[in-house]
Amino acid sequence: MVHANARLAAELEADALAHPDERGEILLEAAEAWRSAGDHDRAVTVLAGLIADGDERGCDARIQLADLHLEAGEREMGYAQLAAAAKDPALGERQCEIAAEMLAAHDDLAQAARWYDRAAARLTGQQLDAVRRADTLASIATTIMLRNRRDVRRQLGRSPDTLDDLAPDLAAPRETVTAEDVLDLMSSGVTPTRLRMLTFRRDQRPLAQERWPGEYPQSDDEYYAAAESRWRQVRDGGVRSIVLVPADVEALTAFADAVGGSATDSTVKKQFCQETPDSATIAWPPERNAACWCGSERKYKKCCGRP
Repeated sequence: MVHANARLAAELEADALAHPDERGEILLEAAEAWRSAGDHDRAVTVLAGLIADGDERGCDARIQLADLHLEAGEREMGYAQLAAAAKDPALGERQCEIAAEMLAAHDDLAQAARWYDRAAARLTGQQLDAVRRADTLASIATTIMLRNRRDVRRQLGRSPDTLDDLAPDLAAPRETVTAEDVLDLMSSGVTPTRLRMLTFRRDQRPLAQERWPGEYPQSDDEYYAAAESRWRQVRDGGVRSIVLVPADVEALTAFADAVGGSATDSTVKKQFCQETPDSATIAWPPERNAACWCGSERKYKKCCGRP
């Protein structure tokens, strides 16, 4: 795995040269890959280079670099990067939230609370109104941030403030859902921690359309673009793990027959997802240079993962 991560990191650095418009984002991924490969120094070099170049993702790089330093026990260097990020004009709500989560993970709750306060200070009236209206699809990310802020403040023994009272309590999340459930779950205020979604890859989709006419009317281009867009939406809404369950038409039909249901029924699909072994699933999103989840045999970055 270490060698695979190092190879991925090197490929990402090459991609950054080939795609200057995406350079900052790709190099942030490369630094994380170097970190996973155990090459702390290379990860630091990549991030420091982004900052020195004045890249638009420099603020993100500072926060990621701070995490690296804190992980290595280099507290003074880590907090120096956070202090610089706090003064960066590009600092936004999301960067503040990431810094707060990172500090909480390093058990510095007092500093985490300060960064959550910075995130909260950047919320717009429109975002807060969406939380008040319980408009979950519009406010899920804001609600999660406010809940996390409240949790940190509670651990510090602080009295509830206006924003603490604004964030509704979260119902216990389900661990596994299918595509048919996820929007209903998020609309009801429940954000699943782990999402399993049934999908048909490109070799199986025509068979599914033939077996169940009218059930899957979209063209392939529409189907895969919509799926990718939806998964990005729920990921940005707070779902931490998305796992795809590629459905074989014959296997799904046989499963439905065995449980006495219909292969087009959402309950049967959910049970099929739950009983599919992890070895037969695909973690989404794939690495940029890995095969695309849709089964096109192209790299993800050149298929469904294109910007």
